Amino acid sequence: MQVHHNMKSNRSGQLLIVTLMAALLVITAGCSSDKEKEELSVVHTFKAETMKVAPMELPSIRIFPGRVRSKVQVTLAAKMPGYVKEVPVQIGDEVKKGQLLVLVDDTDVKARIKALYEQKSAARGELSAIEAKYEYAKINFERFSRLFKEESATKDELDRARTQYLALKNQTNAIKAKIKAIDAQIKEARNQLSYLAIKAPIDGWIADRKVDPGTYVNPGIPLIKLDGKGAGFWFEAQIDDALIDNVRPRETVTVSIPALGMITKTQVVHVQRSSHPATNTFVLLADLDEPNLKSGLFGRVYVEVGKTTAIVLPMDVIVMRAGINGVYVVDENRMVHWRIVRLGKKWLKTSTGFLPVLQDIPPGPGDKRMFVTVLSGLSAGEEIISSNLSQAREGGRLEQ
Repeated sequence: MQVHHNMKSNRSGQLLIVTLMAALLVITAGCSSDKEKEELSVVHTFKAETMKVAPMELPSIRIFPGRVRSKVQVTLAAKMPGYVKEVPVQIGDEVKKGQLLVLVDDTDVKARIKALYEQKSAARGELSAIEAKYEYAKINFERFSRLFKEESATKDELDRARTQYLALKNQTNAIKAKIKAIDAQIKEARNQLSYLAIKAPIDGWIADRKVDPGTYVNPGIPLIKLDGKGAGFWFEAQIDDALIDNVRPRETVTVSIPALGMITKTQVVHVQRSSHPATNTFVLLADLDEPNLKSGLFGRVYVEVGKTTAIVLPMDVIVMRAGINGVYVVDENRMVHWRIVRLGKKWLKTSTGFLPVLQDIPPGPGDKRMFVTVLSGLSAGEEIISSNLSQAREGGRLEQ
């Protein structure tokens, strides 16, 4: 009987413990549930600026590559055949008017000039000797002429004096003519010498150099291309001939020079009306007023061919989650929701307007934010968060 009583007491104690633990779990679960409900009932609120979604007018643009060129370009060619002896300039060098650019071997011309001077010196020596005899013969002829009039000299004596005088006179004139011809040859050789030394006709920069020392050149072969200093620059591009009616002189186009980070609106000054048959393009020249430009710099010209309308947003309002683009939309109750959007072309808002974004065109001094076209996910009139995006939350509320 004692054993049965002890077993009954043990069962009662175990049942009491189980009951107490169950009650404790119920109480704990109740407290936890109340805490979660309290936490869920707290809505995250924050302050931020918003913007209304509205379609914007964008340009439809064709982009064509081109190069900067000087308004004054001088191509210097060889005037005399020969081997190039010296080219003391490089592409990009600044040169002054009269500075030596190319020297063709002038050894033969200098040797010829030396020989001509020697011929001239010999002719002058011969002339000096003849002139002394000529002066004597002249005086002698004049004396016999007087004597013949006075009947103190015979006609034969007069004829002999005349013959000697005329012979020496003709000989003197011949030597003088020879000296004159030598002077003409010297002048011609000196001109040839100047042709061999090709010098800069204006102040400027070396835009191209097509010759090296040791090269044999013929007359008319281009050697140096020189850009005039202070003349200004043009932007030259080959434009699709289908757009010839879209670009006319005095119309405005946008030109970018990536190397200088330059984007500018400028005026078309020339359009070549006939197109190149091989490429179906025509030449466009646009005026550039920028002192830091140099010929040969790469650039692009943006030709507007129409207008289009689309929703465009600043890139900094786009929030990416797990590689998916979205924005925070504010509903009529000021509640915040993250909305997936599909993006299209990127734009750079510059001082000249919207331009398609290219990797090598950084924002310039007058540029604003980067923009992007929204293809789907948003409608006109919706309100989105445009600042303090780090505080935005799905299901949060925007403070008034």
